[in-house]
Amino acid sequence: MTEKPSPARAAGKPVLLGIVLLAAAAFVLVFIAMNSNSTPGAGEINAETYAEEVAAALKDADSEIGGDLVYELECNLCHLRGDGSQSPLFYGLADIASQRRPPLSAEQYLYEATLYPGLHLVEGYSDAMPNDYDERLTGPQVGHIIAYLLTFTDE
Repeated sequence: MTEKPSPARAAGKPVLLGIVLLAAAAFVLVFIAMNSNSTPGAGEINAETYAEEVAAALKDADSEIGGDLVYELECNLCHLRGDGSQSPLFYGLADIASQRRPPLSAEQYLYEATLYPGLHLVEGYSDAMPNDYDERLTGPQVGHIIAYLLTFTDE
């Protein structure tokens, strides 16, 4: 003879399922919250922020290759043309880069501005730059771009 489940036992299954689903949702939310600040430099910055990454990127960096990359990525459309009302122009960038986000050096600032442009916006500009260069560019490519950007002096 087959025993019928009691009404109390049958009612407990949906409650248990609800508890399991709530626990899973809570776990996902905690995981997202813990990883939401994983962008380097998102917290407190200091002289060591990006130091190792920048040193590695600049090893054997070539400004000519960086210039080619800037044109390939079409950075020139916003940063070299026009009057600077849409985006900060590259002209004089090497002279002011070290002052944009102290205590970052010019190289560290350019590294951050290239890979994580939304972390620090130049006053008067919006976050219109692509935010995926950290996924699209290799370390050496970033180094080449930094080397190229450092050629933009006031002279």
